[in-house]
Amino acid sequence: MNALPFADWLPRSNTVNLLSGAFLLATLLAAGQRRTAACIGAYRWNSIALGLIALAVAVDTGTWHVGVVALLVLAVKAGVIPALLARSAGTGRGPARPDPEPLVPVPVGMLVCGALVVIGFSQTRELFGTTGSVLASCLPVSVASLLVSLYVMVSRRQAVMQVVGLVLVENAIFLAAVSLTYGMPLVVEMGGLLDLLVGVAMLGLFVGRIEETHGDTDVTRLRSLKG
Repeated sequence: MNALPFADWLPRSNTVNLLSGAFLLATLLAAGQRRTAACIGAYRWNSIALGLIALAVAVDTGTWHVGVVALLVLAVKAGVIPALLARSAGTGRGPARPDPEPLVPVPVGMLVCGALVVIGFSQTRELFGTTGSVLASCLPVSVASLLVSLYVMVSRRQAVMQVVGLVLVENAIFLAAVSLTYGMPLVVEMGGLLDLLVGVAMLGLFVGRIEETHGDTDVTRLRSLKG
């Protein structure tokens, strides 16, 4: 029996389909959280699913540089960055303080996220069709996750939660790159990861300064600085 071409076989793989579903579910989980620690945990699971998807693509295509990037994603996005975010949020240091409520109530926000997922899937399928390829399998998930991540950024009061939304956006873009090109060149991916790591570290410093100055990280308080 002849083996199926990779582009035809991969979307039928239960592993890839389940990981894509886990990626989107983790994004929705982050959007539905009130607590910063839980939102960071959802980002960690989102990054784990992303790394495993990239690893599956690398194994079945024999593309070694995608495998290296997948391992870097698991190390940096699922390990280092969540630790930096947790440190910026002060998780585990002293008594926990209640997080500010989102600008949009969580139940209403989840309805908005559901609508964004429907829009992402419908418009992506309209543009690229439903052909049996990795593009049709993962690209709708990446677009829907991108829209939900942008919603997380604009609907949260806390600076750390907005940073989580930003890194979720980056994860969605990475998944789109895997869907469209089976990954970018290794140098580009490593440069992107390094930039992201430095960016998160710098944002963590800014969040610390906001908390030191105002006593918390509610960005709505920054409006009082306007002249």
